[in-house]
Amino acid sequence: MKSFLPSAQKATFALLAAASLFTQVACKDDDKIVGDGEPKPDPTAIIPTKGKKYTYKISEEDGTVSTQVTRVKSVKDSTGIVVYTVENKISGEDGESLLIMKSYSQNGVTTNEISLPAAYQSILSEFEGSEYVKDLKITGFPHYQLLDNKAAVNSQVRFKGEPIKLSLKLELTDDDGQIVKTELQSTITFDDGKVTKVEDVTTPAGTFNCSKWEYGYTTITKIFLNGELGEQTNEVRNITEWTAPGVGIVKSIESDVLATPTSTTVLQKIEGE
Repeated sequence: MKSFLPSAQKATFALLAAASLFTQVACKDDDKIVGDGEPKPDPTAIIPTKGKKYTYKISEEDGTVSTQVTRVKSVKDSTGIVVYTVENKISGEDGESLLIMKSYSQNGVTTNEISLPAAYQSILSEFEGSEYVKDLKITGFPHYQLLDNKAAVNSQVRFKGEPIKLSLKLELTDDDGQIVKTELQSTITFDDGKVTKVEDVTTPAGTFNCSKWEYGYTTITKIFLNGELGEQTNEVRNITEWTAPGVGIVKSIESDVLATPTSTTVLQKIEGE
């Protein structure tokens, strides 16, 4: 049981990663590729540029390092809104994963609609083939992130939707051979934020004029053993994110309440495809 519970905790964080970084917008079946595949982009949109490949280095607090390669896979017109399908390929010690993101800009706001399929797949991969999992439910989708395109102090980042909730039920066997029914409940709530500064940020990929966003989220995790609360943790994370139009994320730092970085993402290079 002890060796399995940390995996359950890790699944909660996988859900968070999916919700924070990888988004999916539902498009109708009759979507059309705009023009010849080269639509007129919104120059203020916080979305990567089609025809470019972006490579990131992701450093975790435990020393783990992974690489993310991001590119716009396609651009379509969905009922008059230009929707970008973005492919994110992450490679690290645990192998390779591919997540799809779709986002669009309208009325001066870049919108990411966080839908269930991408997040659910991330969770399922944590438990694939496990005989212990008896039930898994995720609610709170779709969840929306909206960022003001205007590069100015006090521009807003907002989140809409119910808190994201995960319920995981397990049946484990203790050292005496007794079955222990374990349930993990995790609730993730995002807090609205804003641009606190507009500044130049230098990375290995170059120097970019960026909006510096500050927002956060809280994860409350409860573990029940045979119906009784055995453990509860309340975890607060603060996110500082630098973005640029036509690029998206340039740099991102996730920190704990003591301002100690727990994860840092930095753009390494931009290449033409």
